[in-house]
Amino acid sequence: MLPDSKISQLIGLQIPGLSFPMEQLTAKEKVSKVIHTFADYTGNMIRHEQLQEVKRCFTIAGVLYRNGSNVLRNAIESVFMYALSPILCTQHRDMLPSSLRIVRIQHLQTIAL
Repeated sequence: MLPDSKISQLIGLQIPGLSFPMEQLTAKEKVSKVIHTFADYTGNMIRHEQLQEVKRCFTIAGVLYRNGSNVLRNAIESVFMYALSPILCTQHRDMLPSSLRIVRIQHLQTIAL
């Protein structure tokens, strides 16, 4: 399992565009704040049609979701997916790892009730 205190460091290493913003977050920052920063960046990449970077972000989010703590998984579900769901078109949705597609469908079913 990935330690929550290392999430910002891991994201910063994997996504060069986030290395500086992630360095600004302290190890004590809440996981939700780190994931919010990650979601903002991913949203910007979607809006600017940077598809390779979007794919990279989704892949990293999938790895974090699969290997993270319950706190991290919850942050990805409630912050990352919640922020990005409204701006995902079919092309972007198809890039989501299967675990995040399921989360998105569950989220959409919840708000539809």
